[in-house]
Amino acid sequence: MDDLLADFVAETREMLEASEGEIIAWEADPADRARLDTIFRFVHTVKGNCGFFDFPRLAQLSHAAEDALADCRAGRREPDSRLVTAVLAIIDRIAAMVDAIEAGQEFGEGGEDELIAALATGDDEATGVEAASSPVHEPAQAILASSASAEADGVAGKKPEAPVTQRSIRLSVDLLDRVMSGVSDMVLARNDLAHRLRQAGTQPTIDGPFERLTTILADVRDAITRMRMQRIEALFGALPRLVRDLSGELGKQVMIDLEGGDVELDREMIEMVRDPITHIIRNAIDHGIETPTERLAKGKREIGLLSISARQSGNTISIVISDDGAGLEEERIAAKAVSTGLITAAERAKMSREAILNLVFEPGFSTASAVSNVSGRGVGLDVVRDNLERVGGSIKVTSTPGVGTLFTLQIPLTLSIIAGLTVEVSEQRFAIPQSYVEEIVHSSAKALDFSRVGETALVTFRGTRVPCVMLDDVLGLASGNLADGQHTMVMLRLASGDLFALAVDQIHSHGDLVVKPLAPAVMKSCIYAGSTLLDDGQPVLLLDVTNIASQRGLVSDARARVLLASDEENAGEQADNPRAMLFTGYDGRRRAIRLELVQRIETAPASAFDLTGANPRAVIDGLILPVIGLPDDAVPAEKIRLLRLGDGASELLYAVREIDDATELENALKPVTDEDGIEAITLVGGKAVALIDGHALFARHGEAPEAIARPVCRLPDNDWARTILGPLVEAAGYQVADGDSHGEDIAIWLDDEYEAACALDMTFNSPVIRLRDSPDAPDGSPSIYRYDRRGLLDALRVHGAGGKVR
Repeated sequence: MDDLLADFVAETREMLEASEGEIIAWEADPADRARLDTIFRFVHTVKGNCGFFDFPRLAQLSHAAEDALADCRAGRREPDSRLVTAVLAIIDRIAAMVDAIEAGQEFGEGGEDELIAALATGDDEATGVEAASSPVHEPAQAILASSASAEADGVAGKKPEAPVTQRSIRLSVDLLDRVMSGVSDMVLARNDLAHRLRQAGTQPTIDGPFERLTTILADVRDAITRMRMQRIEALFGALPRLVRDLSGELGKQVMIDLEGGDVELDREMIEMVRDPITHIIRNAIDHGIETPTERLAKGKREIGLLSISARQSGNTISIVISDDGAGLEEERIAAKAVSTGLITAAERAKMSREAILNLVFEPGFSTASAVSNVSGRGVGLDVVRDNLERVGGSIKVTSTPGVGTLFTLQIPLTLSIIAGLTVEVSEQRFAIPQSYVEEIVHSSAKALDFSRVGETALVTFRGTRVPCVMLDDVLGLASGNLADGQHTMVMLRLASGDLFALAVDQIHSHGDLVVKPLAPAVMKSCIYAGSTLLDDGQPVLLLDVTNIASQRGLVSDARARVLLASDEENAGEQADNPRAMLFTGYDGRRRAIRLELVQRIETAPASAFDLTGANPRAVIDGLILPVIGLPDDAVPAEKIRLLRLGDGASELLYAVREIDDATELENALKPVTDEDGIEAITLVGGKAVALIDGHALFARHGEAPEAIARPVCRLPDNDWARTILGPLVEAAGYQVADGDSHGEDIAIWLDDEYEAACALDMTFNSPVIRLRDSPDAPDGSPSIYRYDRRGLLDALRVHGAGGKVR
């Protein structure tokens, strides 16, 4: 049985049970009009539900009862015991039919006519008994018995099996909230206990029961969560039909793209957002998406695209609805607002585009020129906003003329359990909702290339250049010890489809997080979406990915997925102006180099340069690269700014005195033939600038990067060392020894294993760093706590500088 049918059965049974008591009380006091209205609403609702699910026999019975009650409400009939008996008999028959529906069994044909006839006025014989001589329910059962005789033919002597029904009850939302809160606290307690057990080591007598407890708690949590939560796909399921019918009515072709149906939302909240989403979809198809003829004339595909996606971020559900239609016309909205007196012409002149677009949420506002079945009545987006604000939500709109419109609905949750990723930056940990995480890539990986253009950081990920956000900059924290290009990149995909990279120092773990709301003042920062506790009991803040991206202009107005092939061909024919990096060399001359050749900007100390050979070289990120641009082959300062250039096969460093900015070369390029290494001369800001010939530059100076030998470190042979310790050691400049190699430069041992090796008189061929499990060091112990990051890095640096660590 699907969810909708189960809800129908539960609701119908509840209404029938409630109506029985109301009918009997109404019979005792026929003048009670309020009770009669209540009974009528019950029966009317049952009739409507039966019609929706195509149960004609149920609808026929409830419709007959509704007509009889309507006569009483209109004063055309006086209620008496015979009427009450007949209505109760119909209620009993409907209840029996509902039980059969729930059990998936067929209900015998016939019998409805006798029940309906019993409702007729003046038909004393129809009941088969004298109403005044027996209790109310006996005539009802007699009517059912007489009607059942119509079903007896052919089945005499066969006793029907009692249907096995699914029992259900309804609970108050407050009670469910209390249970959910308690289970969430149990999850936190379980995580804390798991952390302590890992620190204590393997304990077979405890580990087994703990695993059973974990499994049971997971089942209980899932059951409690499902009591109140429902997948939003229950809402999405009706949208394709809505889009199909409405687009056909308006003579348009629209394709719908749904994403995030597995996001779970409170059942009550789903009903609250159903109407707002329907309003927005109707507006998008009616006002936004053009007719096929208009779309082809604009160079678009004749089929419009309506995209709806849902994502969860902490205590918030984000639903993004976008279309690739004509977009919102700022001038048309403003003119309509002025003509209706909503704003004055003077106020319009001072308003920003965002403020004008928000006028569509004002009561009574509509740009439709005529009233239709779809729009024009001025009832729509103002209702959407009011409904969302009533439950603590919000709505924002952005639009680009000719490209489309995007609505972002934010719906809050009071408490939830989500999958999250824990990251670290500047020695502080934060959590990210895992639903946004597309991939995790280290900057040194070949699949990703990091570069800086002025103050803007970019990464090239799988052939696509995407913006990069440094998390320490977002949070206003001091930069860590990692240089540009050494961060771990968390690739995040927003609900709007936009992709960007978040640079962090390291990744800690992923798992279930119990998210609780923060104080309103903190939430207003638009950086944090909630708080949670980690396994070790440490509180961390959950990042609000959507608002962080929005503050940095990383959210596009609409998805650009609608261009025809002819558009791409035209775009290829119309080449953009070349972009270049402007700089001033040590000879004082301003030059430019094409931006495609610039990988990033480096700053290197004088000690990184080697001027002893025929050509200067420098060590950057463990690579030996050629250097050009130094004055008289000398290092003029303690720190040198370098443009790191690459052509895909070779690299080189260009020493510069000052970096100006990245710019677009809008003026004509005048070729140069009399100066070696210069491609052309152009004007930038009214001054002449020499554009370097990249082909000649790499032909003369480009070399394949040469890696320098890194010291080798051997780790303990366990999962913790490989997954947690290994990345830290590599970031410190070491190469991790594989299982077969020998001759390491340093070895890391766990303290208990080191003491056991010493007891066996083992010989250590390299310096040893000892790691202990406890934060507190025993007296005289030279060991380091395994999670003392700074202490371990200092020990590795001492060895790398030629010292000896024991």
